[in-house]
Amino acid sequence: LLAACLCAPVLSLFVSALGANTQQWMHLIGFVIPDAALTTLLLLTGVGVVVVLLGTGAAWLVTAFQFPGRKVLAWALLLPLAVPTYVVAYSYLDLLHPLGPVQSVLRAALGLSSPRELRLPDTRSMLGAILILGSVLYPYVYLSARHMSLTQPANLIEAARGLGHGPFSLFWRVALPMARPAIVVGTTLALLETLNDVGASEFLGLQTLTVAVYSTWITRSDLAGAAYIALFMLVLVLGLSALERHARRQHVAV
Repeated sequence: LLAACLCAPVLSLFVSALGANTQQWMHLIGFVIPDAALTTLLLLTGVGVVVVLLGTGAAWLVTAFQFPGRKVLAWALLLPLAVPTYVVAYSYLDLLHPLGPVQSVLRAALGLSSPRELRLPDTRSMLGAILILGSVLYPYVYLSARHMSLTQPANLIEAARGLGHGPFSLFWRVALPMARPAIVVGTTLALLETLNDVGASEFLGLQTLTVAVYSTWITRSDLAGAAYIALFMLVLVLGLSALERHARRQHVAV
């Protein structure tokens, strides 16, 4: 009974999607889903790279090294999760706007007076969205990788050091393979959050699948079409879950 209640929203998507006629389906397949799916895949790929680099690097930094402020940094690195992505997007756009404080200070330092003489890349772009979402969602990887690093057998690390491995070799050949399942789990959660995001993606000018669902339902008043796109997103969710399970099984087999 509990499982049936949890599956009810998914089942309602199938029922709602059946309300779309053939012409609506052909329009979505031909004009809406391909571009939105490509944008979504590019965004997921970019965010995945950013969260892995930031999260894994930060986790190794605070667990393998001693430096002033390490204890504060260990919990401060989780703070981005406390801020909604769309709020961060608004903040970065205001800071990096041609008339904002960052570019104004740079122009003043370089002796320039007009915004046309110095313009940073536009924040409302694919690259801007990748960096902003990655900077907010990397704590998923950081938290899981840090927990795995803290629970790794110390004798393996000491044995590697005794065999002459330096910090980089120790990280790449010992710590990273052992932390791979945690990194995969954290990355999967970050990608699911990215797929779920609508506020920041729409504000930054990206037509992702989630934005397509929202605009199809609210702007075009097409509930059946929105449900159809949502079912396509469900396939992506199942694909990410399958990749995560496969990665963990491969690690166990190794």
